[in-house]
Amino acid sequence: MAGVYGEINSRVDFNRVLGDASAIARGILSRAPQDATMQRIQKQLDAMARWSSNSRTPTEGERRSIDVGLVAAREFDGAKGELNELAEKLFSLNNYFEDWPTDEAAASATDDDFFEDDEES
Repeated sequence: MAGVYGEINSRVDFNRVLGDASAIARGILSRAPQDATMQRIQKQLDAMARWSSNSRTPTEGERRSIDVGLVAAREFDGAKGELNELAEKLFSLNNYFEDWPTDEAAASATDDDFFEDDEES
């Protein structure tokens, strides 16, 4: 994983990772349809897809309403295999979606940029 957006360096990457995460979540839900955590994650992934479809920029309120990274940190800490892969994707997606950077900014973002922004707030 490289920097605050992990494997996401562009909108194309965002859409790919969003699709990958949704596929993993749907697979888990097919085996455990009553899993409330996975239902919540899938609902948020679906919202992210809807709010960013057709090159739409999600509103600030929409971007702030997503917390899949927090859910992953809380629910999948120490997870292995498929859940760990999903958690890594959710961290990247959450950070990217919240910031909604340009492709140029996403490609050059580092953890230091993220922490500098926090210090300025």
